[in-house]
Amino acid sequence: MAELLNEGVLLGMGNPLLDISATVATDMLEKYSLKANDAILTEDEAIFKDLVDNHKVDYIAGGATQNSIRVAQWIVQKPKTATYFGCVGNDDYMKTLVEKA
Repeated sequence: MAELLNEGVLLGMGNPLLDISATVATDMLEKYSLKANDAILTEDEAIFKDLVDNHKVDYIAGGATQNSIRVAQWIVQKPKTATYFGCVGNDDYMKTLVEKA
């Protein structure tokens, strides 16, 4: 079936996110009033700085559309079947996102 799919047949446009995952001690959770094992959506730069400066972090390319396109590409197992685009700033986070996507 995958052989019938053309390159770029599936296109996704969305908001790319750069997820940060880390294992932290309870005191950090308490410091920022966070719950353990929770997905935390924030733009609080203090949390980001604390994570990056004091913990081993994993960066993961995310966002609903990007995740969906990645899964679709994996399912069909044919390179370049799925294409994704979105808008990002021109900064170090963009470089990390490009590397992880």
